[in-house]
Amino acid sequence: MTRRIVPAALLAFVVTSAPIPAAERYTTENFVVEAPTKELAKTFGEYAEKYRVEKAMDWLGYEMPRWSQRCPLRVRVTLSETGGATTFTFGHGSDGRSQVLSRKMEIFGDTKKLLNSVLPHEVTHTVLAHHFGQPVPRWADEGGSVLSENEDERYEHDVRCREILNQGRGIPLRALFAMKQYPKDMIVVYAQGYSMSQYLIEQGGRKKFLQFVGVGMQSDNRNWEEAVKLYGFKSTDELQEAWIDNLRAPPSRETARKAGRSDTRPSATLSSRGAETRSSALPGLPMLEPPIVARGAAPTSTSVQARPATPSVLPKLLPPEPPSKK
Repeated sequence: MTRRIVPAALLAFVVTSAPIPAAERYTTENFVVEAPTKELAKTFGEYAEKYRVEKAMDWLGYEMPRWSQRCPLRVRVTLSETGGATTFTFGHGSDGRSQVLSRKMEIFGDTKKLLNSVLPHEVTHTVLAHHFGQPVPRWADEGGSVLSENEDERYEHDVRCREILNQGRGIPLRALFAMKQYPKDMIVVYAQGYSMSQYLIEQGGRKKFLQFVGVGMQSDNRNWEEAVKLYGFKSTDELQEAWIDNLRAPPSRETARKAGRSDTRPSATLSSRGAETRSSALPGLPMLEPPIVARGAAPTSTSVQARPATPSVLPKLLPPEPPSKK
């Protein structure tokens, strides 16, 4: 089975007409890198190997074994769009278990963003695919991979999630969890998936989060009502309310900073599968409103408390302050 991962910046579908220059090649233990120059090819190869170890330790608690086939990594340096895509081929190994048979990766954009956000995002996909040996649910695969991006990118996803909910574009969790294809409004999967992944990891660490995803994937990705019990919730709707309450606090760079750190607990890893295509936001997800705070002020904590009662109508979420441009 071949699986295409949509770019970290949601721009892999942008096709440029500019001619692609001849590429230089650099080979590492697990990657064959093509880049505009020999220096860049070597740099990206070394960073790819670095992230391969780092992200495996973050999620699995151990390094992945050497891949039987090197992963082609194509690097295109551009001054406009930024993104990436990773393709997996899944199949059965000699032990009969589903596993990744091959993978290939393409990234494009500004060199700094590629090294600091896009490349670690795409490498995280390979770690999650390795752990489950099959496609991970879109929201968890992308949400977990956004955790590997830099602090500014994570903060922007945090802000964007609130904006999406405020606009009525959010997807109810019972639908988000069960999706097997990317929706047309793909940014929702990235922003909401990141927010939910971050929230669950804050509640119990990465190992518990990955157990949750694994349980939810059972019964053809329809076991989420059982999975939420791992966190003490009776239903996905109850989890949704707790998550909504957490988002009433405005986005914080401190939260984004913490989200990028691995747990001190031993970890496992995420899962990978599809998502369900949709053309408009599904009904049922309430809008929010963060507390009024002084401009520029940020809370030191975003602890979660379950809502004691569900009001019939929630106030509209005020647009959060956009991230400052430095």
